[in-house]
Amino acid sequence: MTERAELVTAAEELEALASRLLQADAVAVDTEFFWERTFYPILGLVQLATPDGCWLVDTVRLPDIRALGAVLASPAVTKVLHDAPQDLGILARATGALPRTVFDTRLAAGFAGLGSTCSLQALLRETVGVGISKAETRSNWLRRPLSDAQLRYAADDVVHLIRVRDILLARCANDTVRGWLAEELARLNDPFIYQDRDPQLMYQRVKGGSRLSPRQLAVLRELAAWRETDARARDWPRAHVLPDSLLVTLAQQAPADAAAFKAIPDVPGKMPEAAIASVLEAIARGLALPDEACPEPAEGADFAEKRTLKPKSDSLLAHIATACAPLGIDPALVASRADADAYVRTLACGGAPDQTLMQGWRQTLVRGWPHAEPKPADLPLQFSAPTVFQTEGSSV
Repeated sequence: MTERAELVTAAEELEALASRLLQADAVAVDTEFFWERTFYPILGLVQLATPDGCWLVDTVRLPDIRALGAVLASPAVTKVLHDAPQDLGILARATGALPRTVFDTRLAAGFAGLGSTCSLQALLRETVGVGISKAETRSNWLRRPLSDAQLRYAADDVVHLIRVRDILLARCANDTVRGWLAEELARLNDPFIYQDRDPQLMYQRVKGGSRLSPRQLAVLRELAAWRETDARARDWPRAHVLPDSLLVTLAQQAPADAAAFKAIPDVPGKMPEAAIASVLEAIARGLALPDEACPEPAEGADFAEKRTLKPKSDSLLAHIATACAPLGIDPALVASRADADAYVRTLACGGAPDQTLMQGWRQTLVRGWPHAEPKPADLPLQFSAPTVFQTEGSSV
C-alpha cells in the first residue's frame, strides 16, 4: 500500500483531497510533528488513508490546512486513529475545527480482548500480521526533503487502520460490548478534550507541588497560571519560562520584592523586570486569598483513612476485573486506583451519584459490589445506544 501514497504540497490538491474524503465512510488519520523548543507541537506531516488511497499532506510546504477542517468535523466521516487525543488536538488547532465521530484503535483494543495500552506496532502485528519499523520515530519531520524511509514510515501508520478497526469490532465479545465501546468513543466528541487547559488548574501538574501547604498551593496556583499564559503567548516550553522546581521554591519562600526574588538560587539572571513584576504580583495574589479559597493538597487523606480505603478499593478493582474477564475488556478502561478510591469514599459519605463509576456503561460492571461478585447473568445481552461509527457496508 505504501507505494500508493501521494504527497500533497499545493492548496488546490488539498482542497480536492478534502472534497474526496468527505465522501468516504471512514478516513484513517495520523500526524508527524516536531516538539522540542515550542509550547505547541509543529506539524510536519498529516497522513490520511481510505481503502482507495493514502495521502501525505506536507504541512511545511503547505502550512494552511484549514481545508481539512470539514473532514475533521464531519459527523458522517469516521476518523480512525491510534491513541487519538494528541493528534486530534494538534489538528483541531491547525484547522480550527473540532473533531467529531472518532474511532480510537487503542481504546477499542481494550474492548476487544487486547490491552488498552497496546502500541500501534503491537496492534498491527496482532490484528493484521503486519510488522512496521519504528526507526523514524524521532525523525526531524520539519527538515526537507523527506527521505523515502520517512515517507514509508508515515504511510505505514495509517494504511492498515480501517482494516484494524473492522477486526477490533468483530473481536468484541457481543453487541453489548460494542455498545459500550460506542459510548466511550462518543466522549471523544467533547470539545473540552481539544482545548487548552484552564491555567488555574496547571498547578496540579507541577512536580513537587503535592508536598506544599494550602497557602503555598494558592501561591503555586497563581504562579503556574502566570507561567502557562506566558508560555502560550511566547510559544515557549513551560520550563523555558520557569522550571517546576523554581515555581515550588517561589511558592515556599514567597519573596515580597525584586531583591528577595533575585536572591533565590536558580532564578534566571537576565529575567526582564516586567516578568519579575508579574511573578511578584502572582505571589501577592496567592497570599491575599482567604484561607477557605486555598486549594487542598491532592494527598489530603490522612494515613488512617488511606489504610482503611485501600482494602475496599482493592476489593472493588478485583470485582471489576472479574466482571471484565468473560467480556474481554481491559479493567484499566473501567477504573483507575484513583477512580476506585473516589467511588469508595463517595459511598462512605453517602454522596450523590456524580462519579465516573456511577455513570454510563461502567456502572454495569460495578453492579453488585460490595455485596456479591458479578455473574454473567447480571450483564445485559443487548445495548441500544445510538451508533457512532460504521464498519464497511454495515452499522454496529
